[in-house]
Amino acid sequence: MSSITLESPQTAFVRSVFLDAPTWNHTGLPEWFAESQRSAWEAFAGLAMPSRKDESWRFANLGQLKFDGYTLVNGAEPGETEQLAEVAARLVFVNDTLVSRHAPDSRVEVLTLADAVTRHGVVKDYLVTPDTGLGGEKFAALHHAHLQEAVVIIVPANVEIAHPVEIVHWQTGENSAAFPRTIILTGANAKVSVLEQHLTLGDDAGFSCGAAQLAAGPGSTLHYTLLDRRNSGGKSIHLSKVDCGRDAQVRHSLVNLGNSWTRTECRGLVTGAGGRSEMFSVALASADQEVDQRTLQDHLSPHTYSDLLYKNVLFDTSRTIFAGLIKVDEGAHQTDAYQKCRNLLLSPDCEANSMPGLEINADQVKCSHGSTSGRIDEEELFYFRSRGIPRDESARLIAVGFAEEVMEKIGDGPVAKLVTSALEARFAREC
Repeated sequence: MSSITLESPQTAFVRSVFLDAPTWNHTGLPEWFAESQRSAWEAFAGLAMPSRKDESWRFANLGQLKFDGYTLVNGAEPGETEQLAEVAARLVFVNDTLVSRHAPDSRVEVLTLADAVTRHGVVKDYLVTPDTGLGGEKFAALHHAHLQEAVVIIVPANVEIAHPVEIVHWQTGENSAAFPRTIILTGANAKVSVLEQHLTLGDDAGFSCGAAQLAAGPGSTLHYTLLDRRNSGGKSIHLSKVDCGRDAQVRHSLVNLGNSWTRTECRGLVTGAGGRSEMFSVALASADQEVDQRTLQDHLSPHTYSDLLYKNVLFDTSRTIFAGLIKVDEGAHQTDAYQKCRNLLLSPDCEANSMPGLEINADQVKCSHGSTSGRIDEEELFYFRSRGIPRDESARLIAVGFAEEVMEKIGDGPVAKLVTSALEARFAREC
């Protein structure tokens, strides 16, 4: 495993990432990239912060959008966490600095930002501001303006990668800011699975503004899972944009277990006939955490399919927000699309807000959407307690079972097992 020596660990630059223009110094990168970052900063500075009048921020606690004082911090040594036993490649970052790279499977290209822009012209089309169209355009511009590093995964046509690619992002430093980006491109009939973990070193409160761009070529299969395990003091925004080509299958999974405030936006474009897009999520919120989720299942071609299942488990005074839209464009006939959000309330003081929606502009479509929120049934608790299981343990078992449906959809491979282990460990701390 190769390593990169870091200089001046945990030394902050004296500037705020929200108030001062970045210093662009990408040695060896083309001028067009630096110009795109300057344009992104201008866009960020010109866009207003979200307000209560913005429908795409409905129910959000806008008081959380106070970011003054966050700074870029140099990296340090990574921490220890559960990792996959066998990987096609593994990259580890600390504060957006690559500290190790291990790539035993040479068939998959796992590139850094500098590698990608100099060796693959096709990547240029994806190194743009990753706007989802779901309300986070100001933060998409901020992300691109401060982008220092990226992971670009390219799987050639007709190549199936047996083991997952794992990306681990550590963040450390009081009031640190990080801007991770992942780009995954699959050729025709290729297959790959990617696990991305976000973690925190220590108890420092930081801010992360990340993005993922997934593009699945014709007939390819792409599974992407983001496991966010940062500490409870941080804030996080993550923007995902998925392009599902003809006869391709893309599974986008989110598991949120940390942060005091989290906003995720995911837009799944089903651009090719026969394309299949899946979006799955589990979020566990406790104390005064807020998880804000916005999704768009966007069907652009006929004979396409999408499925969304988001499940939230709430404790204490936590809040969740889900706003999802299925959009069937003109001409996207014979579309099948499904959307479901379910909330399990484990406290009388928690709050779940759900806003599912449909916009259909084609014929012969089959679409459904819905949301449910409820508490644990007392009969279920009685069933467990009558068999000698204490109430708290009974509630934990029911909550784990509630989330199990999403875990099953993620799959039964090593990625699902690692995610399930992290989820059960978090449940054990709460119940």
